Amino acid sequence: MTPPVRLSIIIVSTNEWHVLGPCLESVYRETSGFPFEVIVIDNASVDGTSAHVAQEFPQVSVVCSDKNRGFAASNNVGIGRALGAYVLLLNPDTIIHNGAITKTLAFMENMPRAGVCGCILRLKDGSIQQSLRSFPSVWNVFSEASFLYLAFPRTRLFGQYYMSHFAYDAPLRVDWLCGAFFMIRHSVLDTIGGLDEQFFMYTEEVDFCLRARKAGFETWFYSGAAITHLWGGMTAANRRVVVWTHGSQLMFLHKHFLGIHGIIIRSLKCWGLLNRLIVRGVAGVLTGRRSRIVEATHFGSTLKSYIQGRWRYQHGYTGPVEPWPLP
Repeated sequence: MTPPVRLSIIIVSTNEWHVLGPCLESVYRETSGFPFEVIVIDNASVDGTSAHVAQEFPQVSVVCSDKNRGFAASNNVGIGRALGAYVLLLNPDTIIHNGAITKTLAFMENMPRAGVCGCILRLKDGSIQQSLRSFPSVWNVFSEASFLYLAFPRTRLFGQYYMSHFAYDAPLRVDWLCGAFFMIRHSVLDTIGGLDEQFFMYTEEVDFCLRARKAGFETWFYSGAAITHLWGGMTAANRRVVVWTHGSQLMFLHKHFLGIHGIIIRSLKCWGLLNRLIVRGVAGVLTGRRSRIVEATHFGSTLKSYIQGRWRYQHGYTGPVEPWPLP
């Protein structure tokens, strides 16, 4: 008799075979001791991802999408097929080391109230990616908008939003963590459902962790496991990352903060975008760095599109979500 699947690993990939291949290799090399399945969602790739996976990793279940449906919706396709008691949402640009998946699963099994768990994410140079965050609040958003979190990063008062005072050296219950390595107890999915598909890209993990907390589950960071995350960061050259990150954050605030509270916190977020537009633009002019000026336009595009009515959460809407064109 085949033992039940303990863990379902879901990887969404869009033209990323160059990193997906090494990721899958590391998953199978470093994960053992329990039955698991791997589901790859080929998100309308044109680089031959499906054929490569079928040839080199025939044990992987591949689901092909005819178009890019977004990160949340694509993961939900995998979640709908997942047989495991736990589900790991794993980015394709990751490398597993020293049994990280096995160790994190064992940690969760010993923490019955842990509904979501992540581990240490190390960047290509070996440094730790700051992947833990607190939920937005009026104070946290003010600290970010005013750059006080950069001036006093090691203080709990101003560094709480980005958890920049934490050394990543011990397990910690947190508000939310980066979705690059996002392990979920399946009972959480049974209780609150999957990722909110209105978040086409970014902030879906913040929303999920908040919904999980409201349902009585905890989110934990586990310091006993580490993976490599080949993340490029929020660079000025990547307009999509800047606009979609901050736009999705505005949509999250529109969903979860209502009334005067919502008006205040969204106004602070817009003030922060304006500050970044001004600071990056002035810095670019004074230093002659065109990249700063380009980055300033990204913040300006996000602010302009919000004022024009974009980035509003559609309460009660459950239909298909299409990607919005970048402003």
